[in-house]
Amino acid sequence: MDDLRALKEIKRYKNGKFEMLSDLVAREISFTINVSNKRLVSIACLPENLQELAFGFLFSEGIVLRKKEIISHKFNRNDLNINFELQIPEERIIKFLQTGEKTSGCGSTLSSAISGGSEAFPKIKLDAESILSQMHQFQLDSVLFKQTGGVHSAGLILNDKLTFSADDIGRHNAVDKVAGMALQNDVRLRDSYLICSGRISSEIVKKCIRLGIPTIVSQSAPTSEAIRLGWEYKIYIIGFTRGKRFNIYTGFEEALFI
Repeated sequence: MDDLRALKEIKRYKNGKFEMLSDLVAREISFTINVSNKRLVSIACLPENLQELAFGFLFSEGIVLRKKEIISHKFNRNDLNINFELQIPEERIIKFLQTGEKTSGCGSTLSSAISGGSEAFPKIKLDAESILSQMHQFQLDSVLFKQTGGVHSAGLILNDKLTFSADDIGRHNAVDKVAGMALQNDVRLRDSYLICSGRISSEIVKKCIRLGIPTIVSQSAPTSEAIRLGWEYKIYIIGFTRGKRFNIYTGFEEALFI
């Protein structure tokens, strides 16, 4: 097949009998992010948008705070790794390695801890019908999911338009990929909102906090810790966005809908 799909022989039970057939599945690889030729993390992921995944991961985990801290990078597709030379305090990497928690998603890796909070929800306008329309189109565009049933999707909406999108076997990876796309194109993430297919866990909220993304919209549900963080750090969380409805879990008194 291709880099993203593999054809596997399976046996299926259906209508009281077994049958042999071929089935499409999503490919999985292990991709390593190095800093100064030392392994930082290895990520189980879909073999697509790997450089964007690495950029987004560095920013969403608070290892890199601004683009100029990345001195250089070298991507090796054959060996499935990327090496960064960074101009950052060594304490950031130490903190990531010491405080990182195992993420809850497919292809799980470390997610660094956060502390602090925010005083007020951002004053942004949200269009309820546009959110529903964007989610409907987002679901229609998820071709790889329709083919394999084995990936999550994430996207960034800017000016009511899906500007960046990506698939991955892990929810966290898909978010990092679209964040990396935006950062490489110098897009202000505070002007966007995240749209995603999977569960909104605390790690997804933490990534959006670090990236400055003010709103998360998912077709699935948030966890209790995600909601707590949303209230503490003033991130709008919208879940179960399906058909003609959605649920607002945080900031519902402050949210400005048009």
